[in-house]
Amino acid sequence: MTGPPPRPLRLLGSLAVAWLAVAALAAPALAHEGEEKVPARTQVQRADAILRTQPEQIDLAADRINDALEAEDHEGVDLDRVKQAKEALEAGDMQKTELLLEQALGACPGEPVTSPTKVRAPLPAKPCPTPAHELALGRVPVHGTSKPVLLSIGAVLALGGLALSWRIR
Repeated sequence: MTGPPPRPLRLLGSLAVAWLAVAALAAPALAHEGEEKVPARTQVQRADAILRTQPEQIDLAADRINDALEAEDHEGVDLDRVKQAKEALEAGDMQKTELLLEQALGACPGEPVTSPTKVRAPLPAKPCPTPAHELALGRVPVHGTSKPVLLSIGAVLALGGLALSWRIR
């Protein structure tokens, strides 16, 4: 049987383990270093993409929005809308957050595309129109005699389509 390892090897081993522990714990702190050099436009695009594709990653999207506000290069981004998007995200309104982030980049959701080649369009001078799905939120549902009339028109059209497809066959 051999005895315990010599004292210098034990000391060297414990120093190596301590150094690796410090390096492993410092890695998350270094992860955010240099993010202020990333343009705000890129950070806003990433935040919007995260909200659309991974809606459960709200903290990551909020981090990107904060990084956009702290970025050095704010060219092509409306910071007021980014701040409004941050407030909407904190309030839990995901649709309004997405809309504000798109508008902060210069996009006007709901407006017809006139020049699809302009990827980096200038910020709109006039306010963007409200998208159609938001306009419909304040409408009153159909009541009274209008509802049965619309249902019967829909039924007649559906039956007419079935009859026409049966005759064409």
